[in-house]
Amino acid sequence: MKVLFLETIEGSASMGEVKDVTNGYARNYLLPKGYAVPATVNNLKDVEVLQAKELVMQKDKDEWANAIFDKLEDAVIFEVPVGQQGKLYGSVNQADIASKISVIVGKDVDRRSILLPEIIRQVGVHEVSIRLSKNITALVKVVVVDQESEQIEDLVKSMLADFDKDPVVNSMNDTDAILNDDVLVNDELIQNNELIQNENVSVKNNEELESIDS
Repeated sequence: MKVLFLETIEGSASMGEVKDVTNGYARNYLLPKGYAVPATVNNLKDVEVLQAKELVMQKDKDEWANAIFDKLEDAVIFEVPVGQQGKLYGSVNQADIASKISVIVGKDVDRRSILLPEIIRQVGVHEVSIRLSKNITALVKVVVVDQESEQIEDLVKSMLADFDKDPVVNSMNDTDAILNDDVLVNDELIQNNELIQNENVSVKNNEELESIDS
């Protein structure tokens, strides 16, 4: 369905933009919430007005982004429960990071503006891009540490220093743990397949016994 966006939706479209979207997305989300309207001839008369309004809003957002940019120079720290090999019991996701950033900048930050390729499941330093506005993106260091660690402040400083020396090497420190996790997953899959095969054999044997008895 072709729609005209009445508001800017992060990751979808800007105000005044005409775009094809899936019928479900339009009917179940965009249209009921008033974020967009069908791109009819009558509605398209408002395109230029909406686009002009969008330009003004983007200018304001750019000014705000420039004003708070320096606040994001410090690392964002998460102290979380950690298991073996530095793997988190839970994870750090877009919403978690957005919540921390919102406190830092004094304004609610949409989780969709956190450009996180995948949720964080390992301790370490992770560089995360944050789209502050359509034209300005900040790169923030997210440090995830074990909440049971001693002298966390010193630990964070050490982790950041090591990361700054060689980001590539330090970003790969968790490779062994990830590989080990993959092995465990593969082992579990193999075990599950063996259980299924054994169950199938057991069922077959039972069926054969029942046919003999009958």
